[in-house]
Amino acid sequence: MSNQQTAGLGARLLAYLIDILPIILVTSAVFYLFLGFDETIQQYLNARDDINTRIAFLRQRNQIRDFSFLVYIVYCGFLEGSAMQGTIGKRLLGLRVTDKNGRPLTRGRSFGRNVAKLISYIPLGLGFLWAIWSKHNRTWHDMLAKTLVVK
Repeated sequence: MSNQQTAGLGARLLAYLIDILPIILVTSAVFYLFLGFDETIQQYLNARDDINTRIAFLRQRNQIRDFSFLVYIVYCGFLEGSAMQGTIGKRLLGLRVTDKNGRPLTRGRSFGRNVAKLISYIPLGLGFLWAIWSKHNRTWHDMLAKTLVVK
């Protein structure tokens, strides 16, 4: 393991929020302006008791969430595998993603790490919370990819 200090869950969560909020806003705007989410919201607000309206709203809301997460994974894959060694949120907080020996990730390893975030995400986000109990603040996707997030 690298001698560098690993980033705690709080710093990682803040970096995530810095990165994901603009992605969600842009994705929501695209769905709202071009994919009919404006009509779906209007129908939902006017007829909340209608089950079909509620299903349509939840379906499209989930599409926005899922597409935003997919964009986030691709965004992280590119930036964490670049000379930046981290997303904009991570870099603003002084964090970098490295292999277990402190070296930068290859683009392939970075994408593997970020696709593995799906494994951390699926069981109610437990794989992300694992950093609380992990000796080096590692999530499941960090363990799978043999990576660290360091200060």
